Amino acid sequence: MFKKISSRIIIFYSFLILVLTTFFLIYFSNLIRDINLDILEREMAEKIDFIIRDISANNTVRQFHSKNFETRVQNLADLVNLRITLVNMNGDVYADTSAEPDRMDNHRYRVEIMEAIDEGKGDSIRYSNTLRTHMLYYAEKHQDVIIRLAKPLYEIDASVSKTQRTIILTGAILLAIALIINILISRFITRPISVAIDFADNFSNGNFSSRIKDYNDDEIGSLQRALNKLADNLQLEINNMLIEQNKLKTVIENNHDAIAVIHNDKRIIIANDAFKKLWGMGQPVENRVYFTIIRNSSLNAKIDYILNNESGTFFEEDINNSSYEVYITPINEETSHVNSEASQGILLVLHDITERKKIETLKTELVGNLSHELKTPIAIQKGYLETIRENLGDNDMCRDFIHNALTNLERQNYIINDMLKLNMLETTPYFQLEKVELDEVIINCINILSPKSSAKNIHVRREYDSPLPEVEATKFLCEEIFFNLIDNALNYNIENGEIVISSKETENSVRISISDTGVGIPSESISRIFERFYRVDKSRSRNSGGTGLGLSIVKHAAELLKWEVSVESEIGKGTTFTVTIPFTTFAAE
Repeated sequence: MFKKISSRIIIFYSFLILVLTTFFLIYFSNLIRDINLDILEREMAEKIDFIIRDISANNTVRQFHSKNFETRVQNLADLVNLRITLVNMNGDVYADTSAEPDRMDNHRYRVEIMEAIDEGKGDSIRYSNTLRTHMLYYAEKHQDVIIRLAKPLYEIDASVSKTQRTIILTGAILLAIALIINILISRFITRPISVAIDFADNFSNGNFSSRIKDYNDDEIGSLQRALNKLADNLQLEINNMLIEQNKLKTVIENNHDAIAVIHNDKRIIIANDAFKKLWGMGQPVENRVYFTIIRNSSLNAKIDYILNNESGTFFEEDINNSSYEVYITPINEETSHVNSEASQGILLVLHDITERKKIETLKTELVGNLSHELKTPIAIQKGYLETIRENLGDNDMCRDFIHNALTNLERQNYIINDMLKLNMLETTPYFQLEKVELDEVIINCINILSPKSSAKNIHVRREYDSPLPEVEATKFLCEEIFFNLIDNALNYNIENGEIVISSKETENSVRISISDTGVGIPSESISRIFERFYRVDKSRSRNSGGTGLGLSIVKHAAELLKWEVSVESEIGKGTTFTVTIPFTTFAAE
């Protein structure tokens, strides 16, 4: 209750009014009482003068015990409407209009009697047990007699009580009026403060659009304008921070690297989808202890070490049969009071280098395979040339050796040309599209390879369900696909074999298949036949005349055209390569 300014104002002014009312009550009560007592004492002094003159005129002052004296004093008491007591200088009571003198105590030490003896007159107020009320006693000395008058203070007490009631009622009315006025004033004063408090509460609870309106042109109004300006600045800063946060979140979420931020208490506070996918987590991982998510003891040990030692590190780690570059960097916060940095956790980044490792391995294998493929023909050519040099006189032998040397040179030329083609396909992201007649391309490839098919007496025939369509493609890429597939079917076919080129239209595509009657491919080798220089039977394939790069060229050319190439094979029964061409690549008629 006392925490509110309005309550403090109301209580303060209420207390002030109560104090003032009490003060006036005491002050005016005493004032009225004193005024009435002064008036009453003056009246009593005048009445004593009247009594003295009456007693002196009737010569009854010395007749204290006579019947006439008592009657005369009683008549005077009735006349002045006061109690009259006559006391000698020793304090003995001669006469009293309210009691028997013989039964009354000595009055020598009554205050008013002593003052009258000493000073000629005296007064006092005291409670009368007889009348059970306060009495005013006033006494004057006349010769050797003390004349005392007594009067109950009923009227004065009634007047004082009436005044007190009036003051109390007035004070209550003033207090009520003051309370109402204080409440209105305090509300008027504190309403802007309450508005400012409500604004601050709303703003702190996330209602950043909240502002103070209709403020006055005073100190509180200036404070409210300053709060609005502060809110505008904070809103601007918050908006900028939210934009930057969203940018950072977008960057983190769309990063292919697995990223997580781990707090000093070992809880994960940020993790992107790649991190969750790496550890097979479909649900949120935030606020969970990192080693309950990361199931790799070696990596966990390094994370724990960095959390305790606040130093970054970089290393490679095998996780889930893949290779990763792991970056662990402490997140430091500068503490100005000591001008140092305190670690708040770590940033964990796992970069997948499996493909890079695979490419490095392939490059190594490629160099080795290419060296091997070129080294053998070179060695053979060297041997032929040395033999020719030693036998220049034998024309027939020199002619045969020159023919063999040229054959090996041609093989080297095929390998180099295929390597150049493959490199062009791997490094060229886009080829110009054109309208291509597929059947025309296939017929040209068959004609080019006809000497090879004739040499092995292999029959090549076409069986289409419907005429092949015209497609939007690159003629060079189409020729490379079908030439190498038909050439592969010739190289690995048997003598007097057969090659069937067929087509089948499906709901979404056209499928062109090249089937041979060759030796077939083992099931365990099918997944690798599109690799460079991969051969199922190295000794036989070299005799077949292939370079080992044809199917790699087919794979890359199909990927550029967004076609699909699949293979089915059975040992001893032949192999079928199928090219699937989606309808989206068909040329518009």
